[in-house]
Amino acid sequence: MLAGLSWPQLGGARDLLDIVGVNFYSNNQWIHGGPTIDIGHPLYRPFRAILAEVHARYGRPIFVAETGCEGDRRPAWLDYVASEVAAAIGMGVPVEGICLYPVLNHPGWDDGRDCPNGLIEHSADVSGRVPYPPLAAAITRAQARLTPLLAADQTFVAPAARTAATVG
Repeated sequence: MLAGLSWPQLGGARDLLDIVGVNFYSNNQWIHGGPTIDIGHPLYRPFRAILAEVHARYGRPIFVAETGCEGDRRPAWLDYVASEVAAAIGMGVPVEGICLYPVLNHPGWDDGRDCPNGLIEHSADVSGRVPYPPLAAAITRAQARLTPLLAADQTFVAPAARTAATVG
């Protein structure tokens, strides 16, 4: 609607859309009424293909606005997303960056359970809010992998990495 591609009577226009945010989580693919489709499943679509489809649809640069997963899978998930973003960039898809979400672990919104899905461990005591080292290392790997793929005047710095540098 913003780009005027659907419901143009609302006043949308292509020049109003400058960048497209894409959220991507480990449980974003599923069979309707059935299970989640995980990496390795025959029906799983690689993230690079989704990014290419979004770019083809809107013709605008893309920003991975949210990504992450819970528990010990956090580093592997970010490695996967960074690898797929690198592959998409290699295919000509203009991906501007990745935002890890959330940065701080938190109690569950609807059930209060511990959600270990961020870079920083949750603690009521601020001194207990320390980075999760395997995810901090994955952020460093993502930066090293993606920075050379960007234009010479850009530097890929994930917001979470800046937080890790100031906390750690």
